[in-house]
Amino acid sequence: MGLRNCLARGIGFTVCPEIAVAAELAAGRLARLDLYPEDEAVSLIMIWHAEKWCSPLLAHFMALAEDRLSGE
Repeated sequence: MGLRNCLARGIGFTVCPEIAVAAELAAGRLARLDLYPEDEAVSLIMIWHAEKWCSPLLAHFMALAEDRLSGE
């Protein structure tokens, strides 16, 4: 099952370039999410293969996302 199919079925979300899903957004099959709603909680799970190398850039991104989304 491809990424777009998962998203269209409501299985998770992704952070990707808008151009990658422009047709689906225009057709209303996908919707953009506001990751910083003021009146509701947002859960985010970041996963990666435990046995694969994690680049310093990815580790930094995950730390920034955790700090930003945790509200601390």
